[in-house]
Amino acid sequence: MSYFRILYTICLLLVCSPLMVLKAQTPNQEKPNIIFILADDLGISDINSFDPLERSFYETPNIDKLAKEGMKFLQAYTNAANCAPTRAALLSGQYFPNQPIYHVGRPGAGRREPGEMVSAENADELPLEKITDAEMLQQAGYSTAFVGKWHVGRPPEYGPQQQGYQVNIGGSGDGNPGEWDGGYFEPDNNPLIDDSQNGEYLTDYLTRKAIDYITGNKDGPFYLNLSYYTPHWPLQAPEQLVKKYQQKDPDRGHHNATYAAMIESLDANIGKVLNTLDELGIAQNTVVVFMSDNGGLGGYEFIEDRPEADHMLSSGVTDNAPYKGGKTTYYEGGIRTPLIIRWPGVIQPGTTSDEPVIGIDLYPTYLELAGLENPEGYQLDGVSLTPLLENPDNSLNREA
Repeated sequence: MSYFRILYTICLLLVCSPLMVLKAQTPNQEKPNIIFILADDLGISDINSFDPLERSFYETPNIDKLAKEGMKFLQAYTNAANCAPTRAALLSGQYFPNQPIYHVGRPGAGRREPGEMVSAENADELPLEKITDAEMLQQAGYSTAFVGKWHVGRPPEYGPQQQGYQVNIGGSGDGNPGEWDGGYFEPDNNPLIDDSQNGEYLTDYLTRKAIDYITGNKDGPFYLNLSYYTPHWPLQAPEQLVKKYQQKDPDRGHHNATYAAMIESLDANIGKVLNTLDELGIAQNTVVVFMSDNGGLGGYEFIEDRPEADHMLSSGVTDNAPYKGGKTTYYEGGIRTPLIIRWPGVIQPGTTSDEPVIGIDLYPTYLELAGLENPEGYQLDGVSLTPLLENPDNSLNREA
C-alpha cells in the first residue's frame, strides 16, 4: 500500500470515528426526543420575554433563555380559557365538540342570571377511543411518560396509562393541589404520588421525577409530557422565595409575592430540566416545547351587581395587560399564551413567529417530527408547525 493511500485511510478513520461514536450513542438520531412543558394558569405577560410592558417584578431567566435559543410565538392561543378543556384538546388534537370536554365542572357552572346562556353538556373524562399524541408516538418507537397534572379523567379507568403513557407520575383527576391535604408541600397526598421527600415542594418533586425519566431514557426516542400544577391556586411557595418578593416594589399589576415566588420556582425547575439535557449530551436531539394552558388569574372581571361590559375592574393575582381579561374569559388575556419551541440545529435561535397558532397544532407537529402520518380515520383539527420551525416567515395552510 502506498504512503498516500495509508495517509488517506488514517485521515478517513479520524474523520469518521467521531461520527461512528455519535451514532452509537444516539441510535435513534433521526427521531428527536420531545419534551412538552405545560404551566398551569400562567399569563403570557408573566414571562419577561413576552411582556410588552417590560415589567420587572417577576423573574424568569431560564424561560427567557429558552426563548433566545429557540422560536418565540407571539400569537399563540389555547383551545380554552381554563384547565381541563385545554388539556383534552392538546391530548386528542381535537376541538370541542369533536372531543367532549368543554368546561370544568357541571354544565352552566357559575353565576346564573335570568336569560343567561347555559354552557353545553360537558364531560369530565377524555373518552378512551380518542387517539392521543402519546399513543401515536408509541407507534414510532417512543417511550412515553406523563408527569404532573392530568385532570381529564381519574385513573385507573381514565388516566394517562389508559391513554398511551407508559409512565404516570402524579396524573390524577384532581385539578389543583388544593384538592388534597397539604397542597404543594405534601405531594404524597396526591393519590398517584407516594415517594416525595419530607417537605418537598411539589414543583421540585415533579422535576426530580422528570429528570429521573429523562436520564433513564437518554438513548431515546422519548416523549415526556411535563405538566406542572403551578402557578395554579392555592398560592403556596417556599418561604424564602416569598420573602424575596415581599421586598420588591410592585410593578403595574404584578404585585403578589407568593405568585411571583411560584413563577420563579417554575422557572428554576425548567432550568434544571434544560441543564440535564446538556449534561446528558442530548439537547441537540431534543425538541423542547413550553406553553401555558390559559391566561393568568387576573385582568378584568365583571362587577358582581353590574355585569355590563363597560363596568369592569382589574383584579386577581396577576395582570395580563396589555391584553384584556384573564383565566375563564375569552378575551386575549384568557386564551393568549406564551409558546416557545427549541430544536437546536433546525430552529434558528432567537427567532419569532407572528403566525397565529393554537394548542392543537402541536399534535400534528409531533407526528411529523416522528415521521408519522395522521391516524387513519381520525380527525386532527390542527396543522403541523414544522413549516414555521424551518422558516418563521412561512405561513400555515389551514384550508386542507
